[in-house]
Amino acid sequence: MKLSRLLIVAFFIVFMFLGLQALRQGMPSEKNERIYTMLQKHMPYEVEKRAGGFSIKSKITGIKEKPPAKDIFLRLEQLEKLWGKEFLKLENNILVVMDKNKKTVTKILLKTDEEKKWVKEYFEFK
Repeated sequence: MKLSRLLIVAFFIVFMFLGLQALRQGMPSEKNERIYTMLQKHMPYEVEKRAGGFSIKSKITGIKEKPPAKDIFLRLEQLEKLWGKEFLKLENNILVVMDKNKKTVTKILLKTDEEKKWVKEYFEFK
């Protein structure tokens, strides 16, 4: 009797550990609310609800990408980072948003070192 109870408890602990690991892997990185909100207006991707879950839609081409539900926000983050490497430029404390012709669309003033650090880390600037 005691062995079966120990097995049940051990199974439960392992199940919870694996579930928490999967949850942690599926979480996107934290975003700076002020800067990310301003950038969302210019980012060419948006999450769209559909009958079977979510999809990522390109605002430019209209093409929808349907990654598995557990990967949707990680894939969106990956697409945003690729966009940022091409269309964003960091000049001291100013984040410049450019269009496809490399013309300046807008400039965002980074008010704190924390915002600048987030931009560098999130978009992987050097």
